[in-house]
Amino acid sequence: MTILFTGRKADLTPGLKTLAERKLAKLERLLHESPDAHVILTREKHRHMVEIVVRARIGTLTARADGAEFQESLGQAIERLLAQARKHHEKIARGRKRRAMKESPRRSGAAALGAEWTDATGDADGPVIVPMGRVPVKPMSVEEALLLMQDSPDPFLVFRDADSQQVSVIFRRRDGRFGLIEPET
Repeated sequence: MTILFTGRKADLTPGLKTLAERKLAKLERLLHESPDAHVILTREKHRHMVEIVVRARIGTLTARADGAEFQESLGQAIERLLAQARKHHEKIARGRKRRAMKESPRRSGAAALGAEWTDATGDADGPVIVPMGRVPVKPMSVEEALLLMQDSPDPFLVFRDADSQQVSVIFRRRDGRFGLIEPET
């Protein structure tokens, strides 16, 4: 890690430099690279201010702190930088985890259904059928199914029509009314 020190109305002691180098080494491990850092130490009357600018692949991290002593200000500024770097590191890890979950065959349902559910070319990139559960098909009339649908929060109801003995689906439309799907005979 390359560290550039600038003192504005402040004298740079070797102890302060080694403290900054030691604490910034944590940042280097967290970023997994060797970034460039610029540490600016400023003294105004009784305030000791530290500004640290780190340029890395992820972007520029900046932290400022002031206190009664440079050591205190330096510690606060580095803690703020570490918090920024941890936040970015966790964001990247969450993205990786999310992508891995999307690409996992366990999540796509292909592993649960077996290889016969993939398309003819063997690619699983196309549409994938995801099993949602089993629905019991009860014999009832369309009127009974409509009454059940009105009381149910479900978006659809699969039933066997008592008159024709065929499987039908009644569903809730966006306009609030109900639709009926019957197979052709």
